[in-house]
Amino acid sequence: MDFLLRSTTTMLVGRVDWEAKDSQFAAYQELTMLMPSVPLLVVGGRTTGLMMAAELARHGATVRIVDKSPGIDPHSRATLLHSRTLEIFHGLGLVDQIVPIGQPMRRILLYADGKLVGESQENEADSPFPYGIALSQAKTEAILERHLNNLGVTVERDTELTSFVEHDSGVRVELRHASGAQETIETPWLIGCDGAHSTVRHLSGVGFPGEADLLPYLLADVIVEGPLQPDDVHIYLHDEGELFFFVLDEGRRLVVASGKSSSDPHEAPTLEQMQDLVIRRSGGIFRLGDPRWLASFHIHYRLAPHYRQGRVFLAGDAAHIHSLIGGQGMNTGIQDAHNLAWKVALVLQGVVPEKWLDTYESERRRVAEDVIAMTRSATEQTEMFPHLSQSARKRLCKHMFVPESEKQRARRRSEELDLDYRSSPLCIESDGEFDAGPHAGSQVVDAGPLVLDGATCSFFELLRGTQHRLLLFTGLHQDEPSEEITQVAGEIADKHQHWINVFLVGKPIPSAMLPAGVVAIEDLQSSLHQRYGAVGPCMYLIRPDGYIAYRSFQLDSLDAYLASVM
Repeated sequence: MDFLLRSTTTMLVGRVDWEAKDSQFAAYQELTMLMPSVPLLVVGGRTTGLMMAAELARHGATVRIVDKSPGIDPHSRATLLHSRTLEIFHGLGLVDQIVPIGQPMRRILLYADGKLVGESQENEADSPFPYGIALSQAKTEAILERHLNNLGVTVERDTELTSFVEHDSGVRVELRHASGAQETIETPWLIGCDGAHSTVRHLSGVGFPGEADLLPYLLADVIVEGPLQPDDVHIYLHDEGELFFFVLDEGRRLVVASGKSSSDPHEAPTLEQMQDLVIRRSGGIFRLGDPRWLASFHIHYRLAPHYRQGRVFLAGDAAHIHSLIGGQGMNTGIQDAHNLAWKVALVLQGVVPEKWLDTYESERRRVAEDVIAMTRSATEQTEMFPHLSQSARKRLCKHMFVPESEKQRARRRSEELDLDYRSSPLCIESDGEFDAGPHAGSQVVDAGPLVLDGATCSFFELLRGTQHRLLLFTGLHQDEPSEEITQVAGEIADKHQHWINVFLVGKPIPSAMLPAGVVAIEDLQSSLHQRYGAVGPCMYLIRPDGYIAYRSFQLDSLDAYLASVM
C-alpha cells in the first residue's frame, strides 16, 4: 500500500492439457525420469512449505513434505496476497480460486486524536491484479494443499524432524511419527520451511539475530458493526496507542492494537477487553462480535545470516520475520519458494551447476532485508505517536502519506512488483542497447493482445510452465522474420529444448517459416514489442520465476550468456 489458466504441468504454454498433446506429455515424462528417485524433504506444512513442495513437484522433482501439526491452522493469521503473489498464482492456475473469495483492499483512512486526517486511495498497480486481496491464511493454505495433492504429494502430518546429519551426497534425517515410530531417511536436499521457531535452522547451527519490539500487541478476528466499507483499512493513532482495522474476507476484520508494556504477551484478550479498547481509541462507533480468534503477540525483527548451509536451505519465517504492517511476510515466503524450487530442479536434472543454488540466498536475502527495514519503519512511526507533541504529530501524519509524484513507485513497492535481481550472477544486461523494456533482473511486464494458435491471450497467460522461455522478437517494423532470426531460433530449440522454450514474436508468421520446436506468438498491435523495447530483432531470456535473465540485440549471443553462468 502507498500509505506506509488451468494446467500446472504444462511444459510449453497456454491452454492445452498434457493429454491434448502426446509429444508434450512424453516430454514431461522424460523430464521426471531424469530426476533422482530419492525425495527432497520439505519440513513445514504452512504456506511456504506447501508452495515449496508444490513447486518442486511441478518442476518434476520427487518430494516429501512433513509437518508436526495435525492440520492447517484454522486462524486467519497472514491475510494479504499482493499483486506479485497473485501473478505467481495465476501462473500456477490457482488465482481463479482466490480472487472470487478474497476481498480487495483499495483505501486507507488515517485518524489522529479522534479526527480523520487523511485518506489514501490505492491507485491501481501495473499488473493484471491491480489490488492486493485479503484472504485468511487458512484458506490460502487449503488452496495450496489441494494443488499439492493434485500433483501427487500429500502432507505427512503429525510427523516431526528430530535430527539430521549432512554428508557428501545428501542429508540423513530422523523423523518421528505420531505413533512414536522413528524413521531414518536420506534426502539430497533438506528445505526448512518450519517457521520462526525452525527446528531445521536450530539444528543446522544458523543463528537468528535480531530483536523484539518492546510493545505487546493484541488482535481479534471479528465481525465489526459500524461505518466501514469492505475494502477500507482504518488506522487510529491515539494517546493510548494505535488501532488497526485490517481487511479480511467474508466481511470480517482483523483488529490489531498495541497493548500496555505491562500486558502479558502470552495471554489472549477477551472480546470485552478488545471492545473497550476500540471504544476508547476510535470514539465508540464500532461494535465487535463473533470472535473467531483472539490472541496477543510480540513483533520480532530477525533475519538468518545465511539461507543455505551446505545441503540445507531455509525459507519463509524460518529465515526472516518482521512486523505484520504491510502484509509482506507470507508473500515473501511464497516468493522464496518460487525462487528456489526451479533452481533445485535444474541442478537435479544436471542441466545447470550446483553454484546456481547460491543465488537463492543472494537474491532473496536482500529482499527480506528491505522488507524488515520497511515494516519496522512503518511500525515505529505509529508507535511513536503517543510520545509526540501536537506539532510533531501533525508532521508525522503528513509524512505518512506519499506525495502524488511518488504514488506509483510506492504502489509498485508495496505490491512487491519492484523486486529486482539485477545484481544476481544469473541476470546479465547487454551493454546499454535497450532504451525501454524490463532490464535483466527485473520482473516481466504484461502486454497484449497476443495470438497463440489462433486464440487471443495476454503475455502473462503464455508464461505458465516450468521451463525458461526465450523470446526472439522480429523487430517493431519487420513484417516477416529474417532468415537469421529463424535460423537462430531453430538452432537454440534444437540444442536447448530440454529446458528452454523458444518463441518467435512478430506479425503473422507462416507456419512454413517456423523451425521445429519453435512457437509463434502473433503481436498484431506491436504491444509486446513496444513494452519490451524491441525496436529491432532482439532476444529476451525469461526465468521460470518470471524474471529477466538476459536480453540482447545480438541474436547469436545466448551461448555466450550461458557459458558465463555455467
